[in-house]
Amino acid sequence: MQSKMKPTESTSLVAQGTSLSGDLVFNKELVIAGSVNGSINCNGDDNSVVKILEGGQLIGEINAPVVEIFGHVEATVIGTVSVSIGPTAKVTGVLRFKQLQVSPGALITGELVPINDISE
Repeated sequence: MQSKMKPTESTSLVAQGTSLSGDLVFNKELVIAGSVNGSINCNGDDNSVVKILEGGQLIGEINAPVVEIFGHVEATVIGTVSVSIGPTAKVTGVLRFKQLQVSPGALITGELVPINDISE
């Protein structure tokens, strides 16, 4: 008997208490509540999102359309659509973004680099 269920795009999770070392590629949504040491890249569309929750930690690199940070990040972050920094976030590194939102209480140490549309 063959299953009629097809794989669907869904949320990937690095749970609290989990530590991951290496490169991650995701499609729709990646939620980090644990610890990641490595690169995160997105293969999805412009609605794809990486969320680093409060208590979550990432050391390395992020390249995704939408990046939401509430935890601790030491990385080069590229948000091709937007980067949001929550009130509990501590971010060190280079932030490249089309749109940036920073909540009061967030701590950013590093370089902020807007991504400009080049239309010629």
